Amino acid sequence: MNKTNLVIIAVTVAALIGVTSLATYANGMMQFWAPSNQQIQGYNSVGGMMNGGGMMNGGGMMNGGGMMNGGGMMNGGGMMGGYFQNVPTALSHAQAEQIANNFLASLNNSSLTIGEFEEYSYNFYVSIVEKSTGRGVSEILIDRSTGSLHPEPQSMMWSTKSNMGGMMNGHLRTLGEITVSSEEALNIAQEYLNVFYPETKANTDEIVAFYGYYTVMTTLNDADYGMMSINGYTGAIWYHTWHGMFLTDVQM
Repeated sequence: MNKTNLVIIAVTVAALIGVTSLATYANGMMQFWAPSNQQIQGYNSVGGMMNGGGMMNGGGMMNGGGMMNGGGMMNGGGMMGGYFQNVPTALSHAQAEQIANNFLASLNNSSLTIGEFEEYSYNFYVSIVEKSTGRGVSEILIDRSTGSLHPEPQSMMWSTKSNMGGMMNGHLRTLGEITVSSEEALNIAQEYLNVFYPETKANTDEIVAFYGYYTVMTTLNDADYGMMSINGYTGAIWYHTWHGMFLTDVQM
C-alpha cells in the first residue's frame, strides 16, 4: 500500500471520527434541552432519578418524533421552541381574560370557574377549578402573541378527571384518590428546589390539589417566582420551565 492510499485512509478515518463526535454532541444537547429530561425524567423523590426505563424517556411523548414536536402543542420548532424566542406582548390583560372566559363558557359546566390567572413572559396561565371544592380540574396556557389555547403538559398527562372536551387525556383514568398528601408534596417540592433552584421556596399558601397531582407556586425573596407540579401517586416532579418569568397576577 503506497503513501497516497495511507493518507486517504487516514483522512477518511479522521472525518468519520469528526462526524461521529459532532453527532454525539448534538444528540447530547438535544437530550439536555428535551422537556422529558428537564421535567418528567428530572427529579423524583419517591423513586429517585427517572432514568433508563422511566415513564417518558427515550422515545417518549415530547421528544424527537413525539406527539408535540414540529407543529405540536407549542410549536415553532417543538414544544419548547417558543420558550427561547423573544416573543412580543400582543395580548392585553382584557383580551386574555376574554379568551379565558370564552374557554370556560365553552365547557358548559356551571360547577367550574377560573381559579388562578397569572401573566408570565411567555404566556398567560389559567387554572380551572371546581366552585364547590376549590379543587383544580385543568391548567391552560394562553399564547401571549397569538391568543391560542393549550393545555399544560401535566394536565394532559397526570389529570385523572374528564377530558374537558377532548383537550386533555382523551379518556378517563380511574386510579383512585391520590396517595401523596399535600404536606408530602410540599416537602418533595422543597427538596427539589434546594437542589435545582437554591434559595427558592415552595409556597405553602399556594398549593392547589388537582385530580391526580398538585401544583405549587414557588417564591424567591418572598416574591412569586415560578410554578411546579407534583404527581399525586408517584411524587414525580414537573417544573414549569415553559412559562418564562413571572410578571403578575391578573385580577379578573
